Amino acid sequence: MPSPDSVSQIEKVLLALEQALLSQRLWERPAQIPLASLARREQELLRGILGEGATVVEAPGTDARTAVATSFSGVWLTGKQSGAEGLSYTIDVGLLPAFVGEKTAALPALALPPSSLASESVAAWAVLRELVEKARAWEQELRPCEINLLLHPLSPADYEQLSGFLGRGPVIGWMEGWCRWWLFATQWRNVWRIEVRSSAGRCEASLLEIGRCPAVLTFPQSAFLVSARRVRRLLELYGE
Repeated sequence: MPSPDSVSQIEKVLLALEQALLSQRLWERPAQIPLASLARREQELLRGILGEGATVVEAPGTDARTAVATSFSGVWLTGKQSGAEGLSYTIDVGLLPAFVGEKTAALPALALPPSSLASESVAAWAVLRELVEKARAWEQELRPCEINLLLHPLSPADYEQLSGFLGRGPVIGWMEGWCRWWLFATQWRNVWRIEVRSSAGRCEASLLEIGRCPAVLTFPQSAFLVSARRVRRLLELYGE
């Protein structure tokens, strides 16, 4: 059984989480709630309370961070290596964890593909021209859009050309479900590559998306309110 002091500390975090959910707006910078005030045992209890969802997002590298979706829409548990002390945790409240915006904000806008690509790969050139047009529409209207690569006659060499131009971005994610979804940031701002594979490894979907966030991770503004109500119910249970 958790001690009264542990319950009190967890209640404080849940209160802060409720307020963050009530005030968070869909495309605003995510709110963050540090968990440094909680002892390791209390953090474990809180992780059990929040549950674990099916989505993981990480930023590899020297400043590596990993966020796991919880069972509450818009609530992420983010871990960061903190020297010899191990992992330090924060709760992020937003469409995506805060580090995703931090890592991708400095990426350049999509550039025109080199004209030499037109002679090397006609199919890849056509896809990239369409991508540039959709990116311009995004900049003007902020309307997310996608390109279904399976509808284009792309050879393995074409895919290599596309991959070379799109590059590798600072963020990668995956989501488990009836298939595994792979979500790759590219080297271009607001351009994502999405791959969906069956349990047998068969490609079910291959998409290029333009938008702040992959479409599969989006949800309506009302989801924050629903999560806040669920947190309120937890607080009421603690008070009983």
